[in-house]
Amino acid sequence: MTRESVKTTTPFACLRITAEEGLGNAKDENFVFSPYSIQLGLGLVANGATEAENLDDLNLRDKQLVDKFSQPSEHGPIVSFIGGVWVDQSLALKPTFKQTAENIYKGKAETVDFQDEMKRKEVIDHVNKWTEEATNGLIKSILPEDSLSPNTRVVLANGLYFRGEWLSEFHKTYTRKSQFFLLDGSSVKVPFMTSRWKQYVTTMEDFKILRLPYSLIGMVKDGLWPLLEKVGSDSKFLENNVPREFESVEMRRFEVPKFKIAYGFEANKVLQALGLEAPFSDEAELDEMVLGSTCKVSKIRHKSHIEVNEEKTEAAAVTEIDDDEMGCSFFDVYIPPVVEFVANHPFMFMVRDDRRGVVLFMGHVVNPMLD
Repeated sequence: MTRESVKTTTPFACLRITAEEGLGNAKDENFVFSPYSIQLGLGLVANGATEAENLDDLNLRDKQLVDKFSQPSEHGPIVSFIGGVWVDQSLALKPTFKQTAENIYKGKAETVDFQDEMKRKEVIDHVNKWTEEATNGLIKSILPEDSLSPNTRVVLANGLYFRGEWLSEFHKTYTRKSQFFLLDGSSVKVPFMTSRWKQYVTTMEDFKILRLPYSLIGMVKDGLWPLLEKVGSDSKFLENNVPREFESVEMRRFEVPKFKIAYGFEANKVLQALGLEAPFSDEAELDEMVLGSTCKVSKIRHKSHIEVNEEKTEAAAVTEIDDDEMGCSFFDVYIPPVVEFVANHPFMFMVRDDRRGVVLFMGHVVNPMLD
């Protein structure tokens, strides 16, 4: 696993998953994932590689983010992050890797038995219980039955939980059912939230972007997929198009549907399709993880959950990794004095920390009635 492959752990590379998975397996269903959770999982894996000594900049970036989000906030959203490391009892983590896992990625290390079948089942139950606690009950499990084997050497996981109340909450008395138009041209009636406050909106030729502290919703006129491709191919797209704090405008009509999504997928398949091959190959060179053994990544499982309603956005994600042996610039955009934003057809969304440019959660909604 070379330093070049480590670059795939950058935030933009993880954002590319929204196009790869969103335009692929999730094209006809609601989709959510956490670029931030996957980014930190890959960052920890990179510390098990041969060239891990060259990762000071990566570790500094991740430590600053984890520490900052771990600080309690009286007025801001709640963001909690926790890691976990489970290593087979026949092996021991290398001291440097263990220290990095615990001090930077909040990953407490535990020794377990992957060799005995009953003990493996206990590990699966234990990791799934850990998942439920780490996500405040939003995600019940991450490991399927029989997902571990005697060849499993290390299991890495992290859990992310977010809860953010709107600065200007939506009143439930204003929520009304209205038509939401689906990809096939049919429609369903769903609850739409509305507000009389000014909103932050960017209006472009082909799409509009709404900024709601602490969420963003992008609405497109001519289909969802071109917008997903833009986000997945242009690293400056968000910086250039997210409405700025002084760009609030009067709304002629403002409607956003309530929605709840749970989605899980094998992120290793998507990452390999994006070009990250090294960690999964027999030449992975993950020999800085455990003493006397080299590892490769066999599976990366990822699950996310998000709910958006009148009061808040609440979301959680968990990423699990199995190791087996062997200066901003903005477009000048004209914004009319009074605009409409009616998200009554498929749209994309994200939960983003504006100060640091970190995307915690991202996805799309094709039918708000599905969860």
